[in-house]
Amino acid sequence: MFQEESAPLVGDVAAHHRAMSLNVSDVVTELVDILGLSAVAAIGGVNETRAVSQWMDGREPQRAQTLRFTLQIALMIATREDRHVARAWFQGSNPLLGDRAPLLMLRNLSLDEIQGPLMKAARSFARR
Repeated sequence: MFQEESAPLVGDVAAHHRAMSLNVSDVVTELVDILGLSAVAAIGGVNETRAVSQWMDGREPQRAQTLRFTLQIALMIATREDRHVARAWFQGSNPLLGDRAPLLMLRNLSLDEIQGPLMKAARSFARR
């Protein structure tokens, strides 16, 4: 999936289409590839990575829309060259989000509350 280029994987509209058209197990698989098992577990609201593995095997997660939205953002900000860019973005303090970390916002707050600010921050980062 990742090739040697340092441009975002896809633009925001294409990222939205991809995240919404995949089945949930594929969404989770792509997220794990980009962000890692522990981050996906936290965003999905579980304490054990075993649950993430079960989601990849077809079990339905409780926070499927949050996971889809997370994939959308991850595809917008990840680079083909280095998925660590996305990991750093999700885990780091973001000045556009009141110095909060996107991963913690996704884990702790409702999607309705954070969707707009996270999308704005991701679009800003993707334009870098």
